Amino acid sequence: MGAAARQIADSRRAPAARPHLRLVPAAQAAPRRRTSARSSRNSVGLFRICCVAMVALACVGMLRIALAVQAEEAAIDAVSLREDIRSEELAGKSLEADASALKAPSRIEAIAGAALNMTEAQQVTYIDVPAVEMADAPTTASTKGDASGVGAVVSRIMDLAAGEAQVLLVGDVGLSSR
Repeated sequence: MGAAARQIADSRRAPAARPHLRLVPAAQAAPRRRTSARSSRNSVGLFRICCVAMVALACVGMLRIALAVQAEEAAIDAVSLREDIRSEELAGKSLEADASALKAPSRIEAIAGAALNMTEAQQVTYIDVPAVEMADAPTTASTKGDASGVGAVVSRIMDLAAGEAQVLLVGDVGLSSR
């Protein structure tokens, strides 16, 4: 009885309407390959673009770090240069103070008295030579009686002696200035 009831229930049901589908034959494999080749080319291109972008970002980052390091090194060098300048300024001021102390008249007087046994002059005399008009042509000594040139030799010896006397008066300072 159960089977008859099922048949009755099945007969009452209308067959379900199916959409009209038709089977499309499979296309050739070539278009599928083209699509997969295009997608693989696109993915390879995208990968290359990402790699280039990452390398560019890494280079920019390294450049930024290098510039920051150079700036810090320059700041350190500037600080050390400032310290060197300060120490040299202090040394210069010290040398100026020493030079002014060495130039002091009291020090020079003390050295002259102690080392050179010099004292102040008790009496000072000044020589005042009046200006005399010079003749246009200087007069020369004649050597009438000197036929052998003795006068010329004596004149030459006197010039040498005068030169040596000047050197002795001026000393080493005069020789070094020539």
